[in-house]
Amino acid sequence: MNKSKELFYKKTRMLFYSLIVIMFVLMPFALPAPVNADVPTLIDIEPWINGTETILNITVRHSAPTSSHYIDIVQVDIGGGVNDVNLNSQSINPFTIQYNMGELISEPSVRIRAHCNLHGWGGWSTSQIIPELSFSQLIIVLAVLSIAIIILKSQIKIETKVCYYSKHQ
Repeated sequence: MNKSKELFYKKTRMLFYSLIVIMFVLMPFALPAPVNADVPTLIDIEPWINGTETILNITVRHSAPTSSHYIDIVQVDIGGGVNDVNLNSQSINPFTIQYNMGELISEPSVRIRAHCNLHGWGGWSTSQIIPELSFSQLIIVLAVLSIAIIILKSQIKIETKVCYYSKHQ
């Protein structure tokens, strides 16, 4: 081979290897950055009674809230009627909001979802029946009923003994 062809092949190989090295160096910068979409998730719905009104404590998880990335709406679906609760930015995660359902005359089915101002809606929670009585009120009612049953049973035993003794004397 002549010298000019050798020089040409040598420069071509050098250019080829240089391009491969440059490609491997620049490749990490050319790949798209990972996207961490974080739609909000509902953690808990805890009903409680305040006087005659039922209040829902709604706890929502949403990672890394900032003044520009936060939950802006929580929707509460009560038996098919959807109500929006508009929110300002949050500084803590998870956070709890309160929703006043008013006075209940039945046991409605409730489901909830939250909206991130950047990533959109989270899914609906599973449907939950909200009782007319809170758990603490139910415990009090059951305790009173239990005491009443114990008293009635003791009264029945006393009357049975009195009847038995009066017949055998």
